[in-house]
Amino acid sequence: MVAFLKNALRMPVETEEQGRERRIFPRKESRTQVDGRRMDHSLTARRFPHLNLALRDISMGGFSALSHQPLDCGEHLAVSFPAAGENRSWAAYGRVLRCQPSSVGYRIAVEFDPLPAA
Repeated sequence: MVAFLKNALRMPVETEEQGRERRIFPRKESRTQVDGRRMDHSLTARRFPHLNLALRDISMGGFSALSHQPLDCGEHLAVSFPAAGENRSWAAYGRVLRCQPSSVGYRIAVEFDPLPAA
């Protein structure tokens, strides 16, 4: 019993932020431009509602992109993905998980909103 408690104390504690960042789906690298629209009612979102995002990678759960404007964590976005080859264009809603400054703008991570049950 004591050994079990010692091992439990050595286990790293996950914060809520780290738990949300854990990837479930494999990422696919993608280099394309996507259009975004800020859905929140903040002053910054109202002043600059349109976003041009340079997609870096995408998965079933979300995507990573570069933005010229900083975004707030938790901010809601609507994103339009252009048609590529035989694939049609499509749109999705998501929430910003992370926004970090980089040398070419801001690196953002977006989690797609779950689809409602039919």
